Amino acid sequence: MTDKDRYGRFVAKCFQRGQDLNAWLVVAGWAVAYRRYGKDYVSQESEAKAAKRGIWASQFVMPWDWRRGKR
Repeated sequence: MTDKDRYGRFVAKCFQRGQDLNAWLVVAGWAVAYRRYGKDYVSQESEAKAAKRGIWASQFVMPWDWRRGKR
């Protein structure tokens, strides 16, 4: 476990055999770097976006923008 968010949910980095699974998801284009809590995965997100992997293969609205009504 790394931390808890403002709702009391656990925020953690997940590893399997030494590989950071969070980074793997972001670089594969299946997750985004959540800049509100850290900058850990921004470079992986940029790489996935440039390569148009996963969610970046088409139009995509960031989750925080979606929640604010940008759809």
